Parts: sequence; C-alpha cells; structure tokens
Amino acid sequence: MTTGAKDPYHLASLHRGLEVIGCFARRPSWSLAELATELGQNKATLFRVLHTLEAAGFLAKDANGRHVPGLALHALGNAAVRQEQLRWQSLPPIQALAEETGETVHVGILHEGEVVTVQVVEGTHAVRMHSRVGKRSPAHASALGKLLMAYLPDAEVEAIIARHGLPRFTPATITTPEALREALHQIRQQGWAPDAEEIEPGLRCLAAPITDQTGRPSAALGISAPASRMDAARCAAVLPRVKAAALQVSRMLGSPSSAAA
Repeated sequence: MTTGAKDPYHLASLHRGLEVIGCFARRPSWSLAELATELGQNKATLFRVLHTLEAAGFLAKDANGRHVPGLALHALGNAAVRQEQLRWQSLPPIQALAEETGETVHVGILHEGEVVTVQVVEGTHAVRMHSRVGKRSPAHASALGKLLMAYLPDAEVEAIIARHGLPRFTPATITTPEALREALHQIRQQGWAPDAEEIEPGLRCLAAPITDQTGRPSAALGISAPASRMDAARCAAVLPRVKAAALQVSRMLGSPSSAAA
C-alpha cells in the first residue's frame, strides 16, 4: 500500500539496479535505449547504473554492444539453483531418517561463517529438537558447522573466528582457536561431527557431509535429539544411518559415490 511517506531505509540507486537486473529475466539482452523505455528512466542515470553493474561483473556486453548477464549474475543464479536442488532432493532421505528414528533431521550450509538450515523434518517425539528453514546457528558450536569448517582452508577458518569469535553457550562449547583446530582435525579424520551439548544443554547432534559434483563437502546432514535419548550406544547405532542418508543426498546431487562415501 502506498502512503506517500518516504521509506528511510529505501536505497533508490540499489532499487534501480535491481530493476535493471530483473529485466534480464524477461529478455536475454537489452540496449540502453530499450532499458530506458522499459523502466521509464533517463539514459544518463541508467548509463551509470549499467556501468556499475558491468564493473561488478553482473552485466557484460555482447559483440553487438548489447547488455547481457555477466558471470557474477550467472554464478548467483547457479548458487540459487544448487540450493533449491539441495532443499528438495534432500527431503525424501531426511523424511525417511526422521520417520525411522523419530528424531529431527536437518540439512544446512555454511553462509558468511554461520550455519543456515535449508531443510528440516521434525521428529515425532513429544520432546524433540525444533528447527526451521532459514535458522542460523554458530558454526563452532554445532555439528553441521564444525563438519563444514573442517573441510575449509585454514585461512577461511581463521576468518570465521575473527568475524564471529568463539562465544560460549554451554560448559561444553569450544571457545579457543586451538581446541577448535584440534576438533576440526579429528572431524576430518573420522568423517563426521558431533555436537555434545555444545550449543544447548541437553541437546546432542550427529552430522555427516553432503558432497557436490566435485566430491567437495558443500552441505551437512544432521540428526538432533535430547541427550537423554542419545547416549553413546544410540549414537553408535544412529551414525551409520546418518551417513547413509547423507550419501544418498550426495549421489542425488551428482557426487562421485567414492568421494561421497
């Protein structure tokens, strides 16, 4: 609804740039004049918007001097497609695992140094772990986050620590870089990650890697439950099922079976 009041958080220049990008969903190439007519913007202003988008790699020019999507825009689109593929292809395996175990199963990716949940199926027990798509969690204190950090270059791990720190959530939380590096080394060696009440008292989680077409761990699948139902014996029984579900998702995403295994 238009009220006539100016939105103090609205960035007009960014809005114009997004309007331009939106045009390429309707037509693969545009001239300056065509865009000016389509958007009702003057050419001088639009030229600056196009120049900025081109400099950032979101637009380029073809052999005829027409504006076309650039590599950055293609990469952004491909990332969105991959995430949607991950969300929906992971759903049947995690539904099966949740039904089999009665526990909450979720899939997450690492984004800007945090774990973002992209798919979740809640368990059937009255007392269970609750999650939601879009939930963000600290990487150093979660099984999914530690698993994904374990396969990052050291410099990226250090950047995450510098950006987010290692805040304590429970007595079991890892709070020093040295302890985190040791934990990540162990995770790489064993191929799975635990969360032993590190983010919330009474909550435990096991996570296994989901690998992409290159065999690189790009997401993680985890199962979470109250610590009272996840003693050492049950963890040992559930872990192979978690790995199998993660492997199934990996194969559905085109990962080489040997790398996913």
